[in-house]
Amino acid sequence: MERIAINAYAERVDGLVLPASLSRHPVLDFCNTFAGWDGQESGDYLRTYDHLAVWAAAAGLLDPSAAAHLRRRAARHPEEAATSLRRARRFRQDLYAVLTASAAQRALARVAAEVSDAGGAFDLRPAGSAGGAVAAWTPSARAGLDLPLFAVARSAADLLVSERARSVRTCPGSGCGWLFLDRSGRRRWCTMATCGNRAKARRFAQRNRVPAVVSSRRDRRA
Repeated sequence: MERIAINAYAERVDGLVLPASLSRHPVLDFCNTFAGWDGQESGDYLRTYDHLAVWAAAAGLLDPSAAAHLRRRAARHPEEAATSLRRARRFRQDLYAVLTASAAQRALARVAAEVSDAGGAFDLRPAGSAGGAVAAWTPSARAGLDLPLFAVARSAADLLVSERARSVRTCPGSGCGWLFLDRSGRRRWCTMATCGNRAKARRFAQRNRVPAVVSSRRDRRA
């Protein structure tokens, strides 16, 4: 796949603009295909089904050849593709709620339902000669255009039942809300190059604004 960096938080993959992988986990990167979870300047990177399929391949959840096949099928069945995209977006919203709120029971139930459906989307088949595995999970034709969603759901299940779920943090940057793993307990921003530097710039401006205001008031009194 052709990948070209655009800036610190976005890249162009096979001609489509997608978010850069900053979270250290594909499931969190999936949540980060939406920007502005805090309601400010929101934007969706999953603009079309093609974006969803290409993202899944770029994240390592699907083989690039499988993504190419899905894109061709989506072109032939646009209504089915639109339905799959809406389903993936709903799952993303529920997954974000589960990862950021400990009491999101309704969202967890919907996530669990998608995880259950994902179980039938992969077949256990003999692995190739390379590597030490005896068998491998192989996408089933039964998954149809929902395959990218099911691939994310399987990975989400693994994350949610692991201790890594306790290390998920939310970027406090304005218009952001992206998720990332913070195993060290020292990371604050999705990327220092954008949200971190913007916050530093705002703090600097605020610190320098106060003396100017005080000086202006003194001048008026004089």
